[in-house]
Amino acid sequence: MNILITGATGFIGRHLVRRLQRDHHTITVLSRNGKHASQMLGVPAFDWDYVTQDVPAEALQDCQIIINLMGENLGDGRWTEARKHEIYASRILSTRKLVAATPDRLQAFICGSAIGIYPGIGDDLYDESYAVPEQLSFMQTICHDWESEAARIEHGSVRRVSIRTGVVLGNGGMLQKLLPIFKSGLGGPVGNGKQWLPWIHIDDIISIYHEAALDTRYQGAINAVSPNPVRYREFSTKLGEALHRPSFFPTPAFILKLALGEAAALALNSYHVTPKRLLEEYDFKFKFDNLSAALADLFAES
Repeated sequence: MNILITGATGFIGRHLVRRLQRDHHTITVLSRNGKHASQMLGVPAFDWDYVTQDVPAEALQDCQIIINLMGENLGDGRWTEARKHEIYASRILSTRKLVAATPDRLQAFICGSAIGIYPGIGDDLYDESYAVPEQLSFMQTICHDWESEAARIEHGSVRRVSIRTGVVLGNGGMLQKLLPIFKSGLGGPVGNGKQWLPWIHIDDIISIYHEAALDTRYQGAINAVSPNPVRYREFSTKLGEALHRPSFFPTPAFILKLALGEAAALALNSYHVTPKRLLEEYDFKFKFDNLSAALADLFAES
C-alpha cells in the first residue's frame, strides 16, 4: 500500500514506519523538516508547515492510506494560553487540512486521538460508547474536536479510525522522563497514587495502528490501552521492581501543580479505560497485557 504519514519522527511514528517498511509498504512522510525526516527514517519526505501551507499535492500522489500522528507534545512545559493554542492547532488544523486534501484513491484515514476524551476522575470504567458532554475540559476539547475533524472524511469508501491512545511504554514518551528519577532511587507515586494509569506497550500500539490501517473492519473511535490498567501506585512499584530500585518517594500533587500548572493533569487525572472494541469486535491479541511482563521486556538488557 502507498501510505502517507505525518508525525513520523515522533515516538510512535518512528516505530510505525519501521513496521510498515518491514511489510514492504511504500511510505511517504510529511514533516516540518523534510530533509531531516528523510535522513532519520530512510523514506521520501516533504516539507509541510501546517499553519501556513496546504498539504503538498506531490505527497498525496497515489496515496491510499493517511496516518496522521501530528501533535505538539502535551508534556513539554506549562500550558500557557499560547502553548494551549499550539497544542490545539497542531492537531485540529493539521487534520482539517489533510481531510480537505483527500486524494481520490484514498481508502483509509487513521488519526491519533487520546484517552483524554474521558473525564479523568474517579473509578468509573469508560469504553468507546461514552457520550462526550457539552462542558469539556481542555483535554476533552482537544480530543473531541480532533475526532470531529477526522470524521469529516467519512464519505464514500473512505474509512476513518481515531485511536484513543493511553500512556505508551517504550523507549521514549513518559518512561524517558521517569527513568532518571527511578534509576536514582527517588521514584514513587504521584499525588495519592490512587489514580488509574491506562498504559500500553509500544509493540501493541504499533500493531493497533497497523491493523487499523489495513483491516477494513476497523472504523470509528478505538481505545488503545491495555485490558489491565493499574493505579499509579502499582505502576510505580512495578517500575521500581523492573529497575531493581526503591520506589517509595511520593511526589505531592501541589508540587506538580506549582511546577506544571494545568499540565499536571496528565499525571494526576484518573483514566479508567477499557479497550472494549478491540477485544469484542476485532478480537485483537495483545502481546503485553500484564504490566510486569511489559516492563520486563523493555528493560531486559538493563
